[in-house]
Amino acid sequence: MHVIEIASVHKRFGARVILDGVDAVFDEGSIVSLTGPSGSGKTTLLGVIAGMLKPDRGTVTYKGRNIFRMGDLRRSRLRNREIGYVFQSFNLISDISAYQNIVYPALINRTARDISQRVRHLIEYLDLGGIIRQYPASLSGGEKQRVAIARAMINRPSVILADEPTGNLDEANGTKIFSLFRDLAREQGVLFIVATHDKNIIQYSDRHFHVENGRCADATPVPVKRHRKATS
Repeated sequence: MHVIEIASVHKRFGARVILDGVDAVFDEGSIVSLTGPSGSGKTTLLGVIAGMLKPDRGTVTYKGRNIFRMGDLRRSRLRNREIGYVFQSFNLISDISAYQNIVYPALINRTARDISQRVRHLIEYLDLGGIIRQYPASLSGGEKQRVAIARAMINRPSVILADEPTGNLDEANGTKIFSLFRDLAREQGVLFIVATHDKNIIQYSDRHFHVENGRCADATPVPVKRHRKATS
C-alpha cells in the first residue's frame, strides 16, 4: 500500500532551486534511504514530506490525502499522531528532562493510550534508564540522538522520518537502532524514510533514492535474476 506519494514537487529558497520536480512513492512496511551530498536537499525533502515546509508547486499525499490542502491545525495533528520525526539537530526542549521530552508528544495526543508502558519499553530498548531525569544540556550527542528517536516513536506513528539518525551513535547503538527500525517495519508496517550516509542502512534498505541537483533518483539495486542450471 502506498503511504506517501510525492508528485512534481518544487522548492526553492531565494534563487536557489532545492527540489526540481521530485516524484516518488513510498510503501508501508519499508525502509527507504535518502542519500546525497551535503546541501543536496535531503532535509528539505523530509520537511516537505512532514508538512513542515510547503512546496512551491506539487503535491504530497498521505494515505490519499493531500496534506497541503489541510489547515495548519489538522496538519499539525497529523504530524503528532501519524508522522514521527527525528531531527539531525535533535530539537529537544532544553528546559525539561529527557523523560519529559520523550513523553511530550503523547501528552498532547488525546488518543494516546498506555503511555507509561510505551515509555518504559522505549527507555529499556534504547538503554536510556540512566539519563531520563537529566536535561538535554548534560547529555552527549549520542544520548540526545536516542532520546530524539524515542520521542519520534512514542505515538506509534505509521511513518518515521529520520535525518541522520545514526550520525551521533557508535556502531553498536547504530546497529541496534537499525534493528529496531527493521522490526517495526516488518511487524507493524511502519514506513521509514531515512536521510543517511550510514552504509549499513543504505545496504539493507528496501529502497534507495539519491538526491542531487534538485532531483530524487531511484538508486535501488535491481535484483540479479539467477537462472537454474539446465539438467539433462
